[in-house]
Amino acid sequence: MSMIKIYLWGPKQRLIVPKMAETDSGFFVEVEPLSMFECHDIFHWKKHIHDTLNKPMPVVETPDSAQEPGSMILEKLELNSWGEFEKQATLFTIHLGARYSTIYATGTGEDGMWSHALMTERKFHSRAPLQNIVDALALDIMKHPKASKPVPLLITSSGN
Repeated sequence: MSMIKIYLWGPKQRLIVPKMAETDSGFFVEVEPLSMFECHDIFHWKKHIHDTLNKPMPVVETPDSAQEPGSMILEKLELNSWGEFEKQATLFTIHLGARYSTIYATGTGEDGMWSHALMTERKFHSRAPLQNIVDALALDIMKHPKASKPVPLLITSSGN
């Protein structure tokens, strides 16, 4: 089993990919290093995701409860709160399981925060080639509104 998290951060159209590890008590945590890619650099981030999912996850000691979730991301982006980050980001998760593999994407509620009820998921047979799963993720990311800057609408007068 393997898992990876990919955060699409809208303000600068970046993908943030922390290394994932499994704790000795059986849950997943984000650990260093934290990789960051520009959305348009598709070749490099797809390769990174594919290579990461092809490797076994490291096992680490269970961290003490004092560790703040997402803190290394906040430090890297120089943000003050997780809420500030969450309102500007979408989380994509790939989980490779024994029976099937799944891509999850967070949805956004009316308050701008992630909503479990609005989450989407795509399932693949466990024997689906990993490249197909990474390609599907890439399509989801590239068509997401946070992956590209809005083009300003130019309004010109007709001179009449």
